[in-house]
Amino acid sequence: FTMLAKDLTAASLFAAAMDTLGSTMSEDEAASAYRGMKLQADADIKVFQDLAASMVQNFERVVDVERSATDELIAAIGVLESRADEATSRLEADRVRFLNELELAKANAAAEKAQALKTQESELKAKHAEFLVAERIERIKALDDERLRMGALKTVLKKRREALERSHATQRFELAVMDLSTRLDDGESFVDTIALLKTCAKDDAFVATIVNSIDKPYAKDGVPTRLQLAEQLEHVRTIARQLALVPQDGAGIFAHGLAYTASLLRMKDTSEDGAQGIEGAIARAETDLANGELVGAAKALEDAAAGTKASTTVGAWAKNARARAEIEQAQAALSAHATCRASALV
Repeated sequence: FTMLAKDLTAASLFAAAMDTLGSTMSEDEAASAYRGMKLQADADIKVFQDLAASMVQNFERVVDVERSATDELIAAIGVLESRADEATSRLEADRVRFLNELELAKANAAAEKAQALKTQESELKAKHAEFLVAERIERIKALDDERLRMGALKTVLKKRREALERSHATQRFELAVMDLSTRLDDGESFVDTIALLKTCAKDDAFVATIVNSIDKPYAKDGVPTRLQLAEQLEHVRTIARQLALVPQDGAGIFAHGLAYTASLLRMKDTSEDGAQGIEGAIARAETDLANGELVGAAKALEDAAAGTKASTTVGAWAKNARARAEIEQAQAALSAHATCRASALV
């Protein structure tokens, strides 16, 4: 506006008008026009200058207002920028805090999840343990019941086995005793029978005592039967009659001859009651042998033949008789014991 005001002068305006209209006007016209235009130009210039000054002032005021507004705006922008920076800082801080909180939340969530999983795992383990315990208790109960049944069955089978073993042992013992009786009746060797009886005596002290009391030579060679003892007694009778008067220390041919003659003369005494000496002993031995009193028969003969040559022959017979008596007693005891064992099985 200041530069525009400097160009708005009367001279400049007239010069501009003359440049435009001067070629068509006379000098008077031009002078009149110049004067009129000058006046008008001056008035216009004054108005325009006033207007321009006013406009400049207004513009300056507007500029000042605008500058002030601009400053305020700049200040406000500064404030806004400061606030924006603060907001950005706060947002950044909030973002960082949010990220930290998010990470912390994630960590807490992970920890809580892990703890929840751990707790769930512990609960599941506890439930599983309870289930296993309950299952084991049920299995133990079932096993106990099965053990009871198996124990009862085992007891029954054991008792049956023991009964069968006892029955078998008893039958084997009975067969052994019967075999011993048969062999004794026949006068045969009973070594094998004694061996069998010893196997039966492992758990029976009574049988073991009886079996161990039997002499091995008799078991090997056998013992004479009662019939054989009676036959041997006839032979003993003859020898004893001949040697009953001969001292045990010995004698001559004359003494033996007298003894033989005396035995011939005394043959009749065998049938008389109350016979004395060797004849009476032989008679008692026959009676005892017939009655089964073998020990009494052996003692009677040994007492009568004591101190004579007949004692050797009589002693051999008496030994056989006593052996027979001992074996028969053992056989009777074993037979009675076998009967008792068989009765116990019923």
